[in-house]
Amino acid sequence: MKIAVTKLEEKSEGINELFRRYGHEAVIVSTMRAAPPADPAPLSRLAEMISKNKIDILIFTSALGVEKLFNIVKPRKNVRIVSVGPKTAKKVEEYGIRSEVIGNFSSDHFAEYLGDISGKTIGIARVEVPNPELVSSLTSGGATVIEAPAYRLVTGDSIVEILDDIDAVIFTSAKSFELSGFAPEYAKKIKVVAIGQKTAEAMRKHGTNPEIVGNGTLEDCLSQL
Repeated sequence: MKIAVTKLEEKSEGINELFRRYGHEAVIVSTMRAAPPADPAPLSRLAEMISKNKIDILIFTSALGVEKLFNIVKPRKNVRIVSVGPKTAKKVEEYGIRSEVIGNFSSDHFAEYLGDISGKTIGIARVEVPNPELVSSLTSGGATVIEAPAYRLVTGDSIVEILDDIDAVIFTSAKSFELSGFAPEYAKKIKVVAIGQKTAEAMRKHGTNPEIVGNGTLEDCLSQL
């Protein structure tokens, strides 16, 4: 099958090879593009706290967040670094630093994974999309959370132009769906896949019911196609 997948250009490494392993052809559509955060002050503040060794734990939910922060400052060896997914961890390693890897991202799972965080100061370099559930779960454990948008997502390419050339589309985030220009009637032409439950919920709110909902990984989505 010829399958479109919504991915930032900066995060598309290895996608073509992955799809070929499952017998499919990938068409990468960057419905979003990364841009500098609207307010650079929080990222500068986090970088300053890291330089002064005032951060105990650093959380990264994307490789791009790693790149944006580590291009400013690198933490000392005593800082605990937690990466969401192997690609994020790989980006951390490119800077000569090792991190713990957590496979699935959910607020409850994250807080449970970190263990006793009472009195700890946790830094999060992330996309400019708030995650109040994550912050709440960490602060309820007694931690102080310093959030810093490292980049924001703006509208990129529309998926509408390639609908006649693809058999399916995998939306990899709620934001990538919302910026794609996809309308409910397009689902009659192709198979529509949500990478996970949160993406599926966002799609349903806009009138599109995904035929397949994955467990948060492209591998699971591809195995169901």
